[in-house]
Formats: sequence, structure tokens, C-alpha cells
Amino acid sequence: MKVKLAKTAGFCMGVRRAMNIVLDTANRKKGKLYTYGPLVHNPQAVEMLKQKGVEILGNNSASNATVILRAHGVAPEERKKIKDAGNVICDATCPHVARAHAILKKEIRGGYKAIIVGDRGHAEVNGLLGYAGGKGFVVENIADAENLPEMDKACIIAQTTQDRKIFQGIVEKIRSKIPDIKIFDTICDSTSMRQREVLELAEEVDAMVIVGGKNSANTRRLYEISLSTGVPSFHIEEEGELDRLGLEKYENIGVMAGASTPNWVINKVIDRIKYLLKKRKSGLYRFFENIGEFMVESTLYLSLGAVSMCYASLVFQGIKPSATILSIAFFYVFAVHAFNRYNERLKDEFFDPARTRFFKDYEKILIVSAIIASLAALSLSYILGFMDFIFLLFSYLMGIIYSIRIVPERLQSYIKYKRLKDLPGSKDFLVSLAWAWVIVLIPILNREVYFSYKSMSVLVFVVLTVFIRSIVFDIVSIEGDRIVGRETIPIIIGPKQTQLMLLILAIITGTFMFLSAAFELVPTLGYYLILSPAFIVICFFVFQKRRVQPGTLFEAIIDSNFIFTGLITFLWQLAGG
Repeated sequence: MKVKLAKTAGFCMGVRRAMNIVLDTANRKKGKLYTYGPLVHNPQAVEMLKQKGVEILGNNSASNATVILRAHGVAPEERKKIKDAGNVICDATCPHVARAHAILKKEIRGGYKAIIVGDRGHAEVNGLLGYAGGKGFVVENIADAENLPEMDKACIIAQTTQDRKIFQGIVEKIRSKIPDIKIFDTICDSTSMRQREVLELAEEVDAMVIVGGKNSANTRRLYEISLSTGVPSFHIEEEGELDRLGLEKYENIGVMAGASTPNWVINKVIDRIKYLLKKRKSGLYRFFENIGEFMVESTLYLSLGAVSMCYASLVFQGIKPSATILSIAFFYVFAVHAFNRYNERLKDEFFDPARTRFFKDYEKILIVSAIIASLAALSLSYILGFMDFIFLLFSYLMGIIYSIRIVPERLQSYIKYKRLKDLPGSKDFLVSLAWAWVIVLIPILNREVYFSYKSMSVLVFVVLTVFIRSIVFDIVSIEGDRIVGRETIPIIIGPKQTQLMLLILAIITGTFMFLSAAFELVPTLGYYLILSPAFIVICFFVFQKRRVQPGTLFEAIIDSNFIFTGLITFLWQLAGG
């Protein structure tokens, strides 16, 4: 029983770019903000933008506002009309569509008529007609091609989401009618890839679910292609429609989404399908699966990882592992991450539907447990020593200060970042320091162990390893962060640059530990700890290849790195390290 998600499912490049522009503009600018027509043909995405104050301009006029041109593009006269009304234009036209505009402008100046192969009345086609300057004709099918008026020369261009086979058939028909033609295949590659993948995926599964707006032309086309294979196919807009489809009777289910379907909608659909398929599993299997989900979603598994890292840190520094110190690490990390998840529950709704569902069921229990864990950590630290207690209390106070506005009210209009929380990457950095604080610094207080090179080395190792883990999840949840208006490092510098940064950090961490061990500045355990940052980066890039989907399983795999570190340390000790 499997759910197979198509690799090309979700926003295409042009729509993703337009959505990012709209969200970044909405988070940054004040005043009225409009999109010229619906940004995407997806009701959930349109509603989400409305909640962020982004209205649809439609046929109404606007003035002194910011108007975002959607990926479909607009005709030149429409652009001029918007600008003449005193609006600021933010152009989110898809680069592929912009290329088609440029081709039309050039060929029309050269005396060619324009034949646009696409859906009559579609926003993109209307924009293309505008660039044809009254010399354009829309062709939807062979019949339209046969009815074209006589012309000496013409250029043929395609709507970017057009079916390539239909386009090629129409082109062959036009060749026999017009002696001088220029053909420009402006169909977006992602469209062709989606259509090919629907055919390939349909051969591997027992049923197909196509996710996207009912008024989305490219989604409807994917549904029609899926139906043509003979595999039971269903076109839905949201996960609530799945319950009445009877998917439980199918063994393997394929999922494809249109170019205008947001990732969070796809994630909700996949999560719901998995929930429905879970009913077919044995009671014992479901029991252990539920236990695993509870461990990960409640952060208990991550907290055990903190214990494992603390154990490795103590052994690395030559300190005998103490149940009290390990318990402090467990309770502290559990409390910190439980509170963080509570604060980020809105973002999780657009990133991890399983976690959202989990929090709705266990929210009160988790918050109470986090408070009890905080008190337990503080009590145990007091048993260790007064300085340990003060250091841990200071760490909790920093967590509170992190979310408080520290900029005076009279200066708030001049300063963009009013809280530490608002600084890009601040959460990743402070969480990394918090782990190092409780795993490295507190254990060496009140002991006959000075802050040695070993301590400094393991401190750097913990900070960088936890930081890499945090950034990985920032990349995965970038869409949710944009929606809630949270600036993260991947949003500021871009996902690709952030991935490069992760690779560099992993290399720096590994090289540092290797050289420290090679020069006998730290135990030979340093050689083996190189595997820890490498493990996270490898798992992330495997995820990027779409072999593992985001969610509970992916989080468990990433966080197993910390368990892995403790296991390496234990085996090193057994070997006589």
C-alpha cells in the first residue's frame, strides 16, 4: 500500500516565482495590494492570499496601489492602463510567457501575422493577442486551423501550457494553408514533463488522483490524459473530497498536481490518502506506526537525540556520563522544541498536515508536559550546582526575550526588525546555541574540567550540526515560512545558495574534526563524528531527489543523526577508544 507522488507535481517555475513575488511583496509592503486577476487557478491559494490582504483587481480599477501582474502576463494596453492610474506595477510574468511576448513583438514588426495555438479566452492567450497588435488569430483545434483566413506569412506560437501533440497536429495543418510560416514552440518543458509523467505513473499504480483547481486548464488536461490510460482517475481540489472516492480498495495510488496547485494542498492530500490507507493495515502495525508518529511529532525522539549528543559530548571531553546531566538535556530540549512547535503551528498548517493534526489532538498535553519538563530541568540543574541552575535559567530567559519586542515604540517605524525573532536565521542560531549550552557548557561547570580545546571542539561540532539540521527544515518549510511572513536564510539568499551553504558547513565541520583528531588535539572519536554532519546533508539531498517526502518519516530520518552520533560514541568506547 503506497502513495506515489509525481516528481513534477506542484507549482511550475513561473507560478512558483509569481507566488514568491506576491508573498514577499505582501510581507514587505504596506498599503493596498492587488493581483491583476487570480494569481493561480486554485481556490485555496486565492483564499490564502486574500487572508494576507492581497485582493484580486479583476474588472475594477485601482489607483495608488501595488498591482502584481500574474504569471500569465497582460497585454501592453492593459499594462499602460494600470500604470496611468498611478499604480506601482510588480511584474511576475513567467519568463517563458515573456519570451513569447518578445517573439510576437519582433515578428509583427517584420510583417507577419500571429497564430496563437491555445485556449480562447485564457488570460495568457489574451495577453499574447495584445502583443499581436490586432494581427493575431487564436486556434484551439484542427477545425479552427481550417477556418483561418488567407495570409501570405504567419508566425505560429503556443500557449505555454498547451498539449504538444495538439500543437504539432495544428502546425501540420497550417503548413498546407500558408506558404511562409515561422514556428515557435513556446510550450513550457514542465508542462510536457507533467503530461509524460502522468502516463508513466499511471502504468505503475492502481488509481490516480489529480489535484488542482477545477477551472485550471493544465490540471484538467492532466486528468484527461490520466483517464485515457484506463486507470481509475479522480480530479479533486482539496483533501476533503477523498473520503467519498473509495480509495481504500486500491493498493497503490499515484498523485499528480497541476502547475497552479500549492505544495501545502498536495501535502494535505497525501496525508489524507495515507490516513485512509492506514485502515487496511493490521492492528499491530498501526499500533507501532502510531507510537513512532507520536515519538517524532511530540519531539520525544528529538529529545532522545539530545541525550545521545550529550553522551557523546561527555565522552569526548573525558567526563563520566551522568544520569542527571543526560536528563537535563532531555527535559530541556523537549521543552524548547515543544514550545517552538506551538509557536509555529500556523506555519506547520502549510508545511506538515500530520503535525497540524497531531497538535489539534494533543496541544494541551504537550504544553503542560513542556512546562513540567522545564521545571524538571531547572530542579535537576539546581541539584548539580547553583551556577548550573543560573546558566539554565538564563537560557530559558533568553527564549522569552527572543519573542518580546525590544525596540521602543517611538523607533518602531524606523527599524525593520523589532524582535530577535524577526532577524533572519536567528531561531536557527539560538536553537543551536541552546543545544550547545545544555550539552557542552553546563556539564563542565563545577567540575575539575577546564574549558579545554576538547570542549571548544565539541562545542563547535554541536552548534554546526544542530544549525545544519535547523536549516534543512527551513528549506523544506520555505513555502509555509513565506506565507506566515517569517524571514529565514533560504528566503533571504535562496534555496540553492542555502544548499551550497549546508554543504560548505558540513565540509568545515568534518575538516575541523578530522584535523583536530589527526594532530591528537582531541580523541580519535573525532574521526568518526565526521559522519554526523555528512549524514544530515546526504539525507537532505536524497530528499531533494524526491525519494523521501517531507513529513514524519523525513524528520525521523534527519533526527536519527543524533542517535547515530551516540551510537558511534558507544561503539568507539567498546572498541577501547
